[in-house]
Amino acid sequence: MRFNKLDLNQLVVLDTLLATRSVGRAAEQLFLSQPATSCALARLRDYFEDELLTPVGKTQVLTPLAQELAKPVRDVLLQIQTITRSRPSFEPATSERRFVIESSDYVMSVFLTEVARRAALIAPLVQFDLRVKSAQSPERLESGEVELLITPEFSTVPGHPSEALFEDTFSCVICADYKLPGGKLSADQYFSASHVGVEWGGGRRITIDAQLLSIAKRTRRQDIIAPSFTLVPEFLIGTTRVATLPTRLARQLAQRLPLRVLPCPVDIPAFAEKLQWHKYQERDPAIAWLRTLLREVADDMPPVDARTASARRRKVAA
Repeated sequence: MRFNKLDLNQLVVLDTLLATRSVGRAAEQLFLSQPATSCALARLRDYFEDELLTPVGKTQVLTPLAQELAKPVRDVLLQIQTITRSRPSFEPATSERRFVIESSDYVMSVFLTEVARRAALIAPLVQFDLRVKSAQSPERLESGEVELLITPEFSTVPGHPSEALFEDTFSCVICADYKLPGGKLSADQYFSASHVGVEWGGGRRITIDAQLLSIAKRTRRQDIIAPSFTLVPEFLIGTTRVATLPTRLARQLAQRLPLRVLPCPVDIPAFAEKLQWHKYQERDPAIAWLRTLLREVADDMPPVDARTASARRRKVAA
């Protein structure tokens, strides 16, 4: 089918070429031969009267026109995908739908494990492709590669709907055998201690507590930097190191490992995790079903400390 003399089948080829910037990788993703993909690129170049991809050294880069085309082409295909998936309803008991969700490993541990458990009872054939959040998560949500993103409220992606899931605070975690003077951790001890921190994803993104402490112009001595939250205990056991973790995760880890959870002596504000999805999936009944399940699990989570969390969040908002 042609529209304004453009073969609409070529839109999929164009989208893949612009995303991969490689005829070879595009051919692999499209299950086409490289000659067929090269011919498609030649037709697209002829139609747009532009090279679209140009060689720079050993790589291909997008021309200015190709850069302008990338987002609208992707948006058109996402809308078409939404149309093809449209059904009057979603039947979880028989559906084999695969959902792609990105979040931190912390969210997976304290939240998505319960979501998956409940889904197995009411939607046994549904599949979850869980991926660890990274610096590229906003781009993957924009492109539709990721269907749902769970992220702190300050890092949601503009232009797409979102809703709150749950709150959490911060606590300190130490080895259970570490005997603190007085049995508690003071602010001075906190800042003089050896810490296990977390930096994740490409570019080594720092965690919320580190961002908030940097605003307050306080620094911690981080002798160990782990790539994920759930690896932190391995670097605490048998040492006098301290870690600052979301309270829900800290308590969960202390139930299984020789760790002790302590109140954080530094006033770090609470935070909220939000659920976000692509604007074109607003009416997708499968996404709507999963959003409802996520909200139900979040609503059933016991409050960490409702009064403290609310008070701290008001303080941050002010």
